[in-house]
Amino acid sequence: MTNLFYFCVLAAFVPFAYGNNEYSGMVRGSAKMRSEIRKSLFGDYDKLNIPDNPNVKFGLTLNNIDVDEEKQTLEADIWLKMTWTDDRLKWDNESTGVSVLRIGPDEIWKPDITLYNSANPGEMMTCTNAMPLIFYSGTALWVPPCHISAYCNMTLEEYPLGEQSCKLKFGSWVYDGFTMNIELDGKAKADTSNFMGNRWDITKNVATRKDSYYPCCKEPYPSINYNLSFKRKTNRNVCL
Repeated sequence: MTNLFYFCVLAAFVPFAYGNNEYSGMVRGSAKMRSEIRKSLFGDYDKLNIPDNPNVKFGLTLNNIDVDEEKQTLEADIWLKMTWTDDRLKWDNESTGVSVLRIGPDEIWKPDITLYNSANPGEMMTCTNAMPLIFYSGTALWVPPCHISAYCNMTLEEYPLGEQSCKLKFGSWVYDGFTMNIELDGKAKADTSNFMGNRWDITKNVATRKDSYYPCCKEPYPSINYNLSFKRKTNRNVCL
């Protein structure tokens, strides 16, 4: 059931990540041909070597949240969505009849984007080791489900019914913006179409991209920031 659910999630993301026209003609080809493509792609592929100037498009789907005002933390179940191009992963789809491959989670280079304001610095984020998709053009799509815990600046003046705010700041841990750029995937907010939170209403949802500069270095360090606000649902019984 878990694998079927994850396949359905990817089926929803692929058209937006790759383009509806090309996705509509996407074919898988034969098992033999897929094996031949894999041998060609991964024979001397170095997954520790970053592609040339990758431009990572980043998105976030917010599925559930839990807020601890006293600890000033936000727990959330999310899906990350990252797409980028790796020219080493290109092949001829017309002669092979194969437009897409589903590959093991550790077979290719993937962006090291993580949550900067994590309340769990030992792990930063806990993510499922999800399979990426690669397309004949070299485009890669990776949608790992994750659980995060983030530090937030919360106020208790109107506890427990007051509005609370939290910023989720995502960025690369080791790459600067000249080596790996990060940009929003076209949505200036988190996707809440699958939000299942029955305790909280989301009252603000804005995403922005920011370049940060430091005295040590001339290169930018880009981040994606989700500014969220939320209130407890007022139809619940709360003891004041």
